[in-house]
Amino acid sequence: MIRVRAICTVKYGQFREFMRANEELNAVCEARGWSRATFLVPVVGAANEFVAEFDYPDLASFNDENQAAMADAEYMKIFRSAADLIYPQSARTELYETAGHIA
Repeated sequence: MIRVRAICTVKYGQFREFMRANEELNAVCEARGWSRATFLVPVVGAANEFVAEFDYPDLASFNDENQAAMADAEYMKIFRSAADLIYPQSARTELYETAGHIA
């Protein structure tokens, strides 16, 4: 399994609008049959941090959906509009895979 976390810091006073944009992105994902995000915020730690977490069965599925999303005009319009709601350079992505056993 592959887990992707898209993490950013939302500008103060913009959280509601940012959440709405991410819910719209999830609606596009659902309509296209893509993985939907689970939204997380820290209980303690960085203020206004936002995490969108996605699960995929494998790297190929992640890559296929990511490329399709980047080529989808409706998805990208919403994605770009959300960029104004976060602090510049706060966005990062983490990619994890299920831990395996080693020899």
